[in-house]
Amino acid sequence: MTDLIVNEVSGLRVVAYPGANSVLIAMSVPQGNTANLAGFAIFRQRDGEDEQALLNRLSFDDAVTSETTPQQHKWTPSDEAPFQKFRWVDIPPDGTDKQATYRVCAMYFTGQGKTIAKGAEASVVVPPISHAYGNFRAAFTRGYISSQAYADKFHNAPIRPTGVKTPDFDTKPYQDQYAWLGAGARAQLFAFIDDCRNDKTCQVDVFAYDLDEPDVISAICEFGREKRVRAVLDNAKLHTGNAVEVRAAELIKQAAGEDNVVQGHFSRFQHNKVFIKRDASGAAQRVLFGSMNFSVRGLYVQANNVIVADDPATAGYFAAAFDNAFANATSTAKFAKADISQQYQPISAAATPDLPKSKVALSPHASASISLGPAAARVQGATSSVLYAVMQPQGTGNLLATLQTIAAKPTVFSYGTVETAKGLAVQRGDGTMGEVADFAYLKSKVPYPFSLEYDPGPGIHVHDKFIIVDFNGESPAVFTGSSNLAEGGEQSNGDSLIMIEDRVFATVYAIEALKIFDHYSFRDKMKAATQAAPLNLWYPGKQGASDPWWAPAYDEKDVKFRDRCLFANIALPPTLQSHKDADWSSIAEPAGTGGGGTATPASPAARKPAKPRATKPPAAKPPAAQPSAPAAPTPPAAAPSRRKKTPSAAKPSRGAAKRKTVKAQKSAARPKTKATKRKTAQKSAAKKKTSAQKPARTPAKRPAKSAARRGAARPRGKSTSRRSR
Repeated sequence: MTDLIVNEVSGLRVVAYPGANSVLIAMSVPQGNTANLAGFAIFRQRDGEDEQALLNRLSFDDAVTSETTPQQHKWTPSDEAPFQKFRWVDIPPDGTDKQATYRVCAMYFTGQGKTIAKGAEASVVVPPISHAYGNFRAAFTRGYISSQAYADKFHNAPIRPTGVKTPDFDTKPYQDQYAWLGAGARAQLFAFIDDCRNDKTCQVDVFAYDLDEPDVISAICEFGREKRVRAVLDNAKLHTGNAVEVRAAELIKQAAGEDNVVQGHFSRFQHNKVFIKRDASGAAQRVLFGSMNFSVRGLYVQANNVIVADDPATAGYFAAAFDNAFANATSTAKFAKADISQQYQPISAAATPDLPKSKVALSPHASASISLGPAAARVQGATSSVLYAVMQPQGTGNLLATLQTIAAKPTVFSYGTVETAKGLAVQRGDGTMGEVADFAYLKSKVPYPFSLEYDPGPGIHVHDKFIIVDFNGESPAVFTGSSNLAEGGEQSNGDSLIMIEDRVFATVYAIEALKIFDHYSFRDKMKAATQAAPLNLWYPGKQGASDPWWAPAYDEKDVKFRDRCLFANIALPPTLQSHKDADWSSIAEPAGTGGGGTATPASPAARKPAKPRATKPPAAKPPAAQPSAPAAPTPPAAAPSRRKKTPSAAKPSRGAAKRKTVKAQKSAARPKTKATKRKTAQKSAAKKKTSAQKPARTPAKRPAKSAARRGAARPRGKSTSRRSR
């Protein structure tokens, strides 16, 4: 798999970057060829098929405003409404499994007004997308960001039955939609499941967070009936009560036996999404992990990725993490002390035909610097670009602080999407953080049927979390996984974070980043658009728009100049500085409010998390000794017994004592006047008098909680939001 294809004809430069389910096309012309430039028309021809013009969501005449609904949106062929951008991500409705030719035409205005004509054209041939490494591959969902292609192909067909959501509905009517929306990520997941299904001697371990995809649940139950599966399932508050995951957990426990299922959430969430295959002796063989939840939303609505490693060493690290979480009922303290959480574990020290240069960190960690420190260092050392999607960027930790610092660096192109407790914001190329688009507004712009799966709340809009550094530079790097890339999560959640130092992977993830960023950037512009000032294309003589659309991209001080050159692979002088304005005030929070990936009022770094509780099965035979985490890339010799020991009782919450301490500190800090002292003395005397008059009360005996309620309980002070989804 190549990382770029370049062609230049009569000054028109076209660069194609093959992605997972998409292709990035970048264009540029010399400044001398910009007079009357109307934009670019792009045509795609897959082998054996007719050529088609790519569609533009803007046109010269149709107005797009904040009131425009998905149903009202019109798409126009780009030879009639040229792309007034220097890059575009194409998402072919029929995939990237065939060779495709992209023909790009520079379009020019013939004079004042909207009449246009073709200029120079250049073509690039993109081969079928293939995997770069034999035993390591990444795959992505399409999700609702591909909603226009979905509408064309499936006419907005539903993706689950109406009514109450269940984990066991019949998926047969939805298989075509699922295969298309889940794309490569779904294909890799079910290929992994089929491999485990066909190998009757293997054992399967599963970490799950959101879990309601019926075919995944059915497979886990099938392995359970065959007595060869264990599962660690999240039971944070959002996965209790009427949540679909409660019924899913019941089905799995009925099939596998309660002794083979642990329900817990570390200090906040069991946030891993992992399948591990072990051989008959228990030695790890393969692993699938990433950001994709095993849910309808995770596979078919959100933008997500999975990584499959057919490598015993990599699988061994995840197996050691699973064994610890399973044996210790997701104890944060015990996991943070284990060898597996102390450092990044090496996958390959250098690129080989089978593996890219990479390493993986598994949390919760005693210190978030274990995983986020190396990421912050790479971001800080960026020389050309940083692209990212993260949660709660104003949280604690060096990584998130470094993202704001790099946004102001004039020699680096920085572009990102961030999700806060209130909504979503896009960090523009000039470093400015755009206004936060609240979740209700974002939901209103999601087309059917995806709108039925989107809650108007935090944690589910930007799900494919990652950071890409210098994607087309000499030393590229990608950080991705289930991690939210924030300090609180790294110390409180069960998560994975992989560092891949490889240009092909960096390119693929960069394209995914641009798809997400450009999607939400357009929503950001829509929110500010009105009937008086709508979104539509520029043309000579357009009222109130004298400067041509392309002018900033040829101003060396403007970041759009750097954007054009970066993606068109045009070298920039190393000393060239773009004007930056890294104003992030739009997402600033008052002192003492949340950060680091949690929606609780206090910063995760400012409080000691309460010890997690977990649903305990009946006492069972204790397992064999747990293997220690591999110090080198070799898998554990064997898995422990499929039965688990009963975890020790959780310590009581310190919430009440903490509240008294805070109240006392506030009282001591408040200056007291003479009047205040008199009032305090009067209140104290009245309180004593009232107390003396009251008869003594016999404490009432509290009703015992059911076993189910005990299992669902959360320690006080923990976040209950969907932030870490």
